[in-house]
Amino acid sequence: MSWQLVEGVPLPDPVGGHPALDFCNTRAGWGTDAPKEYLTSVRALGLWAREAGLLDPADVSPLLGTSASTPAQAAALLRAGALREALYACALRRGTEGDWALVAHEAAAARAASVLAPPAGGGPAAWRLTGAGARRAGTDAVSPLDLPVLAVAVAAEDLLTSTLGTCVAACPGTGCGWVFADPRRRRRWCSMAVCGNRAKARAYAERKRA
Repeated sequence: MSWQLVEGVPLPDPVGGHPALDFCNTRAGWGTDAPKEYLTSVRALGLWAREAGLLDPADVSPLLGTSASTPAQAAALLRAGALREALYACALRRGTEGDWALVAHEAAAARAASVLAPPAGGGPAAWRLTGAGARRAGTDAVSPLDLPVLAVAVAAEDLLTSTLGTCVAACPGTGCGWVFADPRRRRRWCSMAVCGNRAKARAYAERKRA
């Protein structure tokens, strides 16, 4: 597992091969007693969504100037964490009925909060979350606090309904558990330069002790 500083905030490197998997990797140490948490604030959540290409900078900007935590921000982080937990299990084909129901609920909410955008640059039309422009019939504009989770839900739907979603593996590195797409079934580590080399170093030290 590896990370970088983005505007002073540590964010995990994108190694999953899909934004939905990289979202799962905003936690490291899955299954351990002391996991590493990267989504420590709505600022971190917004920066991650922007860097992952899931949201435009203009949609993320309302989240970047926040410092003190509010109940609404805490609720947004809890919602993001719940989706991440369920998505991680579903991506590894370990999801319970409740996990799949949660991901499906968020995906449906994302569709309801999207608008059909016309073709651009010769490409097809697409459903897009557009912040203040994404209005559901008879409701107000989507809150900036909701946008990152909804964007992740769109990515989750894309992953889980594609063939890429059938070949997800978890890194066995100590304190890691990051997930990544492995269509060729040849990849073991999230990063050979980090978890792979650490495992090699431990194995070498154990051989010397023996």
